[in-house]
Amino acid sequence: MKTIQIEFSKYESVNFLWPELIEDYGFDKAKKIVAQAIDLQKMNGTKNSTIPIIFSGTGGLALIPTQMLEKDDFKINYKDNQVLIFNLKRKSFQILNEAN
Repeated sequence: MKTIQIEFSKYESVNFLWPELIEDYGFDKAKKIVAQAIDLQKMNGTKNSTIPIIFSGTGGLALIPTQMLEKDDFKINYKDNQVLIFNLKRKSFQILNEAN
C-alpha cells in the first residue's frame, strides 16, 4: 500500500474535475467509478471518519480520514454519498455530492 501526504491547504477547490472525469471516461463509466467509491466507503469506511477519494488521472479509489480535510481553515460538513475527486498534478479537488 502506498502512502501519500496531502496538505489540502495547498490545493484549490474547483468545479471542473467531475466534468473532466466524464470527458475522460464517458458518463456511464464515470458514474460507475463514483458508485464504486461509495461502495468502498460502505464496505470498508467508517461513517463520519472516512471519505472516498477518486484520483482523476487514473480513476483509482481510496479512503482517507475526514480529519485530513479539517486542517488549515478548511472543513467540510461530511454527508453520506460524498466523494472527493482529486487531481495531484493540478493541485485541485472537488467534493461531489452524489444523489441516491
